[in-house]
Amino acid sequence: MGVIRVLFVALGGLGFAASAAIHLATFTPAAGALREGYVLFLFAAAFVPLVAMLVSLRRAAPAVRRWRRLGVVDWRSLVLAVPAGMRTLVIATASYALMNLTLSLLVAGEDAGTGGAGTIRLISGHLLLLYLIPLAYFAFAAPAPGPGRGSDTRTPGVDTR
Repeated sequence: MGVIRVLFVALGGLGFAASAAIHLATFTPAAGALREGYVLFLFAAAFVPLVAMLVSLRRAAPAVRRWRRLGVVDWRSLVLAVPAGMRTLVIATASYALMNLTLSLLVAGEDAGTGGAGTIRLISGHLLLLYLIPLAYFAFAAPAPGPGRGSDTRTPGVDTR
């Protein structure tokens, strides 16, 4: 695994763990000690692996078909490169993020006096998914560096004939 991939796998893993710790802390009495600045930093930092993933996809995967003026990558082959357990974790996390959004919006009026714990819970629940998707991509689906230019321009499962 290349150095860049290891860096983004580590960043995704650390971001996921930090988001999970903050999210779980919002359900405890320690929620009052949490500051929104921590979550906003994690939110801003989540775009580093996300943008890196998009750049990697743009460079490595040729557009299989066109949708309006955009080239669409064959996402099915990328998903198949990820092991079933990790795919299940991503789907479960996405489902949880949607459930968290719905429940947070339903109880928004009740959380008015909690000092922002509801807001932190809402954002940190989504950060789980924002870190997990690039983590799964760089750990399993990103093209491996090959000889020559330093990176393989093929994506697993994409037929470039």
